Amino acid sequence: MTSEQWTFDEWNNILIEKYQNLYNTVNNLIPELWVPLEFALSIKTILNIKNCTLPFAGILLGPPSSLKTVIVELFKRWKNVYYTDSFTARTFVTHYSGIKEEQLKKIDMLPKIKDRLFLCSELSPTFMKKEDELNEIIAILTRILDGQGLWSDSDPCGQRGYEGEYMFTWVGCAVDIPYRAHKLMASIGPKLYFLRLPRTNKTEEELIATLDKDDFISKVSKIRTALLDYLGWFDRCPISEIDAQEQPVIRQNNLIKIQWDNEKDDKYAKRIIARIGLLLAHLRGVVPTWETRGTQGLDYAYATARIEDPQRAVTQLRNLARGHALMQGRNWITIEDLPLPIKVVLSTASIDRTNIFRLLIAGDGKLTTTRIMKSLNTTAPTALRIMAELKAVELVDMEEPEYETEQKEITLKQEFDWFLTDEFKELQEGFEPSDNSEFVKAFCKKFDISFKEKTPPSITPGVYICYECKKVNHGTPVYQTNSKHDYEIHIQKHPQGTALCYPNKADLERHSWEPQGKEWET
Repeated sequence: MTSEQWTFDEWNNILIEKYQNLYNTVNNLIPELWVPLEFALSIKTILNIKNCTLPFAGILLGPPSSLKTVIVELFKRWKNVYYTDSFTARTFVTHYSGIKEEQLKKIDMLPKIKDRLFLCSELSPTFMKKEDELNEIIAILTRILDGQGLWSDSDPCGQRGYEGEYMFTWVGCAVDIPYRAHKLMASIGPKLYFLRLPRTNKTEEELIATLDKDDFISKVSKIRTALLDYLGWFDRCPISEIDAQEQPVIRQNNLIKIQWDNEKDDKYAKRIIARIGLLLAHLRGVVPTWETRGTQGLDYAYATARIEDPQRAVTQLRNLARGHALMQGRNWITIEDLPLPIKVVLSTASIDRTNIFRLLIAGDGKLTTTRIMKSLNTTAPTALRIMAELKAVELVDMEEPEYETEQKEITLKQEFDWFLTDEFKELQEGFEPSDNSEFVKAFCKKFDISFKEKTPPSITPGVYICYECKKVNHGTPVYQTNSKHDYEIHIQKHPQGTALCYPNKADLERHSWEPQGKEWET
């Protein structure tokens, strides 16, 4: 049977059968593999949405030997894949002296991943680079994830790059993302999305049973066969040959492109996508905090939070839902496409904030310091810092206790009350994102990597630094003294309005001054 011998509806019916066969195969052989496979398959299918030109990067997070790299191996044989075990930021557009432009184009990775599923089996070392290297990597990834190419300059080659639409999707694997990397990505512009694999707590008997069977490789092989059978049929979608741009299905750069039916999208499902996108924007907002122990209040102060515009997150979460729908033969979104984006939202924010958000839901929107410490097995300073962050990113309200010894309590803001409903809990499907930070710490200890925060600043008592001078000089102090008298004289030399010796929190926000951890900054 050739592609001209069946209709779109006939193709669609068989696609659903092959999808169900894939699901049954995975569920019977390695059921814990389905959630990451569903994630990867949804990301791959974003490539097949006509007029979707915004790249999507999804990274599986899980402890060693947690099946995440099996997902990469399963897709390697699909025709529209570019695979690598590792890369550097500069491999997208290369700059090598002595090599002709024609040869450089053959080396550049950006053209190789265009219109393909980009697979990378191990990204953990990438996110654990030194700060300068990590800054460069994330800056370049942020640019190529705009889907508009990349230009860069160097001494050997001058300016090189590519412009135009460079659509691709990306599935990678890592153990976990350090908090420092989360803050950096959020400050530059967060464009990576994550799925934390739930931990499988097998009993001793179950582990012994797997030893007796010794059939893991054969199981993976059967799943791969079912997956490739499904992917092969998807690519045989019947195509209209006349006036291709006006047809619902076209072939573009060796990819099936299917027109989306926006009118059939479930309106309430789109509203929920907007809600979870807004939640994600608040959960991964950037806010500098510093300790103020010994003063009244939370024991932590904070500067103005940088909360992203949620529009891009909403768009990408909708694209993920669209990929999930299309892989089942639907070109419209329904409620059943929402559990996956919800799992991604709960995985994409830092695990500390996500855990406390889940505790807030379990506590009907209220949470005390003691409850956080007991539930997460953490210290009071860590609990207080995260409470301060959630208040700063406008996710919770907090009333200061009348007495310093009283419990501090946060309350989920009213606009997020939907997340306390049974509907959200049902869509969450009992998902619990795993915390793999202990593996990151072990890796850092082994290779002597320090994640010590450079902010908030630690200022030696009795040292006075001019806020305005530091701002003008991009963070580097240009006036510093141990003399309070000299400091006050220096400050008066500044123009009226910026001549503030002891600015409070509101003054810092108004002038965009960097906090120094002083007692008057509350």
